[in-house]
Amino acid sequence: MTWRSVSAALWAVCAVGLAYCPAADDQPAKTKPGQETAGASVQYLPLDAPAGISQAVVVTGQSLVHTRQLLPLDRAGKPVGEGSIDKQIEQVLDNLSAVLSDSGSGLDKLVRVNVYAITHQTVDRVREMLSKRVDAAVRPVMTAVLTPLPHRKALVAVDAVAVSSEKSLSVVLKRCEAVAGDKDFADAAVLPTGGVAYLSGLPEESDVAVPAVTKSMTGLWKTLGLLKIPAAQVVQLKVFLRPASSADQVAGKLKEFFPGQLTPPVIFVEWNAVPQAEIELIAQLPATDKPAQGLELYNPPDVPRSAVFSRVALVRSQQRIYTSGLYAREVKNAASRPGGEAQAGDVFAQLKTILEQTGSDLRHLAKATYFVCDPFASRGFDVARPALLDPARPPAASLLMVHGVGKPGRTLTMDMIAVPSGK
Repeated sequence: MTWRSVSAALWAVCAVGLAYCPAADDQPAKTKPGQETAGASVQYLPLDAPAGISQAVVVTGQSLVHTRQLLPLDRAGKPVGEGSIDKQIEQVLDNLSAVLSDSGSGLDKLVRVNVYAITHQTVDRVREMLSKRVDAAVRPVMTAVLTPLPHRKALVAVDAVAVSSEKSLSVVLKRCEAVAGDKDFADAAVLPTGGVAYLSGLPEESDVAVPAVTKSMTGLWKTLGLLKIPAAQVVQLKVFLRPASSADQVAGKLKEFFPGQLTPPVIFVEWNAVPQAEIELIAQLPATDKPAQGLELYNPPDVPRSAVFSRVALVRSQQRIYTSGLYAREVKNAASRPGGEAQAGDVFAQLKTILEQTGSDLRHLAKATYFVCDPFASRGFDVARPALLDPARPPAASLLMVHGVGKPGRTLTMDMIAVPSGK
């Protein structure tokens, strides 16, 4: 399908009122937390994505469940299918289905799936096996990275975002008894309709991971305090650390920041960077009756401004646009791959086209996560971002050095969350 035919099809859908049509993101949010808008919807835009996933998913006026990282463990906490990719994927998807069901959701309501695997083949197999469990119309966005996992016998893990029927004015943390887990940690958190804050990763150095995590969380807590966001409104933590085997120790330290409540869902990714730890955070914005922009990019007073990233994105738009992890489209031959600058330029070109199809643009990016595998890939984003992003409003962003991305021959990928431009 050509881009022109896709565009025509989308405008036809808008004309008959069956799905999403772009709305002005700079309008005040008129829906309080826990209330759905009259036009609540989810629209999957496959565009040029492989079978089973979309290049973008547009969510309007919906509560969203965010899960923790789910491993191939049975109800007793024992690894399933040691050495068998298919058996481990089946268990991971069973666990995901159970957690979503316990949160008023299901595999048929998926918006985003993040895959953590040891090999590229595993990533493709997750997509294939997931597509067999859902209707063909259900096509979430997907991002994948290659990383060792917290459990040494695990070959694959996932976390997800999905639409929830849960109605609440505040974040609801869920502990699902059908899956193995720590009684003090939530398996999922339901974010009500309304505002959300995306905090960029905050890297910290130390000789070992645990002190670095404490320093990073302390910095995030300071920012939350400035935004008047309490611990009870934290939805998810994504921890980049090394080594992955330190996850249990780190989890114990994270728990100290949430006394008297469940610790929100946590995801662990091993990375190859000098800082021992970096943590991204998602939280519910406090309700307000004051008019506010659909997207506000914020930096604490003591944080120097950057032309390529903001510390926090405050989203009050009732519409969010999620994109899949994007990869450069071509390599010269099987034995070579494009350099970092060529890859970064290509994925940004794809992103601009996708955003146009969803009524957005690069100035309305809220959250960006850039994954790179080597210094050349990192350099690619260093060159592309200043040239393409508005220096007055760059998204909240993290650039992360990982072991690999989800497509052979590529050394970088990125996924995004955007809001409509209102044009």
